Amino acid sequence: MTDPAADLPYAAQVLAAIRATWPPSRLDRIGPFDLPAERMGTRRATSARLRPGATPDDEGIAAVEAARPGTVFGTLDGAEDGLAALLSERGYAMGGVSDLMAGPVGAIPDNAPPVSGFAHWPPLAICDALWDAHGNDAARRAPAHRVTGPRTAILLRFDDRAAGALFVAIHDRLAVCHMVLTLPRFRRRGVGRIGLAHAARWARGHDASHIALPVEANNAAAVALYRRAGLARRGGYRYWSPT
Repeated sequence: MTDPAADLPYAAQVLAAIRATWPPSRLDRIGPFDLPAERMGTRRATSARLRPGATPDDEGIAAVEAARPGTVFGTLDGAEDGLAALLSERGYAMGGVSDLMAGPVGAIPDNAPPVSGFAHWPPLAICDALWDAHGNDAARRAPAHRVTGPRTAILLRFDDRAAGALFVAIHDRLAVCHMVLTLPRFRRRGVGRIGLAHAARWARGHDASHIALPVEANNAAAVALYRRAGLARRGGYRYWSPT
């Protein structure tokens, strides 16, 4: 029997694609860590990150603390457990996990009605207005405009009304979904599934092999939606805050 996960990207590949498709304005090197210049945004976008191949140590953690008190650190399960142990010993508490999910583009049914979604770039004013109204203002959306590879905004419609929006960009043939929004009054009506279908449709047209995204592990409804669409959890990214 073949392993259905054998052809899926590893967690580190998914995380690299997530970071590449949501780039900070600057990364400051502090010891073995890179610290995004941004202080606004998701914990994933603003947390201190261990550079690939670097060895974490107490001195490096202390240097980050001195440079920006209260900084959240992120650790990739399995690959960065040593850093997680050091943070725990220093009194940091683990305060949440993002599931890193991925699945083949071809596994997502291309059955969304054509008028239910529109891929376009730059974002239409209606997309910006939807994101503005639901916690992603222009400052938080800035990384989308720094992406250099293929990218698109997708406006979602349901019952002839704007129902949501998402941003998709490609790195290393992984099409990563960000700022996924379904308006509250349209939830549990299939809009999320329609959004994935349009993202996959656009991704196929740009030679992507997989769809990937981060989702809060405690968002049971979203995790279930993505699993039904053929995405699998490839790893976890944990957030550590000083207590």
